[in-house]
Amino acid sequence: MLGIVKRSEEELAAWLATEAGFIGGLCSLDGEPIVLEPYQVAFLENRSRFRWITKSRQVGFSFLMALEALARCHLRDSHTTVFVSYALDDAKEKVLVARQVFEELPLAYQKKLVVDSKTELAFESNSGHRRLSRILSVPSKAPRGKKGDIVLDELAHYVNDREVYRGSTALILRSSGQLSGCSTPLGRRGIFWEIATEELRKYPHHSRQEVPWWLCRFFCNDPTRAAVDAPDLPTEERVARFGLPTIQEQFDSLALDDFQQELECRFVDESYSFYPYELILPCTSDEVVLVDDPTDLTAPKGRLVAGFDVGRTRDRSELAVFEEVSGRFTCRLLRSYVEAPFAEQEADLRRLLEIAPIARLSVDKSGIGMNLAENLARDFPQVVGEVFTNDTKERWATDFKILLQRREVALPRERGLVAQIHSIKKRVLGSGKVAFDAERTAKGGHADQFWAVALACQKVRGAPGRGEIGVRVLG
Repeated sequence: MLGIVKRSEEELAAWLATEAGFIGGLCSLDGEPIVLEPYQVAFLENRSRFRWITKSRQVGFSFLMALEALARCHLRDSHTTVFVSYALDDAKEKVLVARQVFEELPLAYQKKLVVDSKTELAFESNSGHRRLSRILSVPSKAPRGKKGDIVLDELAHYVNDREVYRGSTALILRSSGQLSGCSTPLGRRGIFWEIATEELRKYPHHSRQEVPWWLCRFFCNDPTRAAVDAPDLPTEERVARFGLPTIQEQFDSLALDDFQQELECRFVDESYSFYPYELILPCTSDEVVLVDDPTDLTAPKGRLVAGFDVGRTRDRSELAVFEEVSGRFTCRLLRSYVEAPFAEQEADLRRLLEIAPIARLSVDKSGIGMNLAENLARDFPQVVGEVFTNDTKERWATDFKILLQRREVALPRERGLVAQIHSIKKRVLGSGKVAFDAERTAKGGHADQFWAVALACQKVRGAPGRGEIGVRVLG
């Protein structure tokens, strides 16, 4: 927590004229004053033309950058901040945050709000010139023609990261603006990784800041001590010594590599993933909108296919519904069942089959899923029971990889789904057979959503023994 003591009105006025002072002295949210973390103040005081921040998730940087934009719009006669975000919803969220905090500013410090939309705010200066200051927010594309500050939020996750970065650098050439790249890591690839680590070449004009979970008071029991001791500890010991229950729960719920990448600023080597990010990300889009309930599924132009992976003792059950048109699969519905009784899961699948024109529902009938699959297949001929073996998993994983390679699958832009697909690894067993699987987390989770997706999107084949030809894709 930051403590500020001012000894005179002049000092107070000078402090309020800074971004950190404006936010800490005047801004509040839901009636509560905003208290900045030391790493947030360091970011606000960084005057480098290129600011590069590798961060943990949920440490408040998207929130902070919305506040910085609001502060600069009020402290400067004319200013523009353009946010570029991973997804459309993320883009709108920054404008919403700035709008909410603006509403709670003391009236004496508010400028006149003249444009108020989900993706733009514009404020008119109180001077005679009536100049405008703006906050603009767009999904991941180069913000051409808009000079000022550019913030590339979660840049590592963009499909077109190099194009966006290249287009953004030109916008600060003839202005005093800053270009800020801020992201959690996403593998040892892409422009964000190159600049953050400088492993391929130097970027001397970029300042760098790392913010792992142990610097945040919402995750760490002693951020001051952790800043000194935590970097030299192994992850498990770090979490045990400094982690609050929220971070300990995350550690138990994620595979180690995923935890280190999402929360400890580590760029994890993805060479063992069967689905590299370069293969997955181009198949994600904001235009893929999921429905919440089968009743919301519109009449398909092609056919609806679905996959259901049955959760074991510690896993979730997962349902995925896709619409297939001319060999292209578009995701329509994803649903998770956490510790739901099997009777409830079966009832929900029956409701789906009765409401929606499902052409095929592939259900995992291995082990405890056998009863559910048999009950459904007895009443619905479009239900197909599937047995999980190394051979069938290889076939489904390969089918899905071919769809990704051909860009014939459209997925929602959801980080959790992308992470599950990327978590699948191909291993060669001692017998020479190939196995496809992901690391199991301590609190369940075994890429179950991926397998539901793979079941739904599998290639239609004849019954075993009727001329089926198996093809193995290497790599």
